[in-house]
Amino acid sequence: MLFRHECKKIVCSAAFIVYCVLSLLFFFTNYWTDCSDEVSCSGQGLIAVEDHDRIMDGATNSLMGDFASNRYECYPYGFYKAVHLKEKKREKVRSYLEEITGVSGEDFDKLLETGDTYYEGFSTKELYQFHDIPVKEGFSYDRFVEIMADVDDIVGGGSIYNPEGLMYTFSLVPMAEEDIKAEQDDFYKEDKITRGLARLFCDYTGIDLTILPVFAAAWLTAADKKRRMHELVYTRDISSLRLVLTRYGALLFTMAIPVLAMMILSLIQALVVYKGHSMDMLAFFKLPVVWLLPNLMFTTAVGVLVTEIFSSPVAILSQLAIWFYSVMAGSMQLSGNLSRFALVPRHNTPFERGVFLAEQNEFIFSRVFWTVISMVLMLLAVAVYSAKRGGRFNGIRLFGKDSIFRRKA
Repeated sequence: MLFRHECKKIVCSAAFIVYCVLSLLFFFTNYWTDCSDEVSCSGQGLIAVEDHDRIMDGATNSLMGDFASNRYECYPYGFYKAVHLKEKKREKVRSYLEEITGVSGEDFDKLLETGDTYYEGFSTKELYQFHDIPVKEGFSYDRFVEIMADVDDIVGGGSIYNPEGLMYTFSLVPMAEEDIKAEQDDFYKEDKITRGLARLFCDYTGIDLTILPVFAAAWLTAADKKRRMHELVYTRDISSLRLVLTRYGALLFTMAIPVLAMMILSLIQALVVYKGHSMDMLAFFKLPVVWLLPNLMFTTAVGVLVTEIFSSPVAILSQLAIWFYSVMAGSMQLSGNLSRFALVPRHNTPFERGVFLAEQNEFIFSRVFWTVISMVLMLLAVAVYSAKRGGRFNGIRLFGKDSIFRRKA
């Protein structure tokens, strides 16, 4: 009875209607448009290969140019930033380059003079690029990755030297005809079309589900506060655990409705576009549940908990910050970015089945991890709600006449 009442309250709200409209809008302008015709691997162009020699050569020459120019391009939050290091940090980078190349002292200074100079835009500052800087023979790739990780930390993160992106930056090669044919065959024979399309669907939808549900979750909690429903509920003989989890379940159930509709539409589109081909008819109902449910659970849990403690604007701003960081953190690697702590896994292609399978264990870990985190957040929400019912806590206001900042003043 309570569950049905909460579901009815949510679906009749303006926040839920806006959530549905935006979800469908993003779906039709992204996934639906991209998959309106048969997808082809021939336009992929480049493919990343785990060639350690190629990676070390490319990264070393790039780092040499950045060191000589004392300018490192970084995207710590998805935005461009040119980093110029002070002398102490420059010496650290130089020591790493000397270790990698096996050249030091005056010989290293002479090596710096072999770079080509160029200018960028309207700048009058000379920049340098190198092409033939050798890596010391027998240099360990594991040690090389350690050095690149430290260089990335030195420049502030978000650089092309981040170990997770080395292969996708310095080891891209043109796809040969046999590679293209193999990818295409995997798509039709191994992935049965819909498995590949389901990965692309989850990539797009996962981004939306890490931000949109927070609005509905925050609205529901804030609406009850505004209508003073909490005063009525506090007096009822119902446990805080049952009440909070019922509301949480109602939010998850109702906000999964447009996602289910998009899954069905995606399957119908695939049946029309790939008529006559063999397909996995359940693919759009298996992978999206595993992939997308943790996103929906986490975003909703943040909305409920933070609104209970602070307010709905704070909940929305908090999730916006989490969403922005999660999406931007993977912006340099849109395919195969399935690290174990990734809130928003990325695989923005219906191909590269092998890449996805190679990271499958990491992917599963991330889905379990964020599911557990969501459950912990909801238990905290239960504790906060219980404290409010018992008069031990009344929330924290950041704004208004009763804000904690005004009290201190």
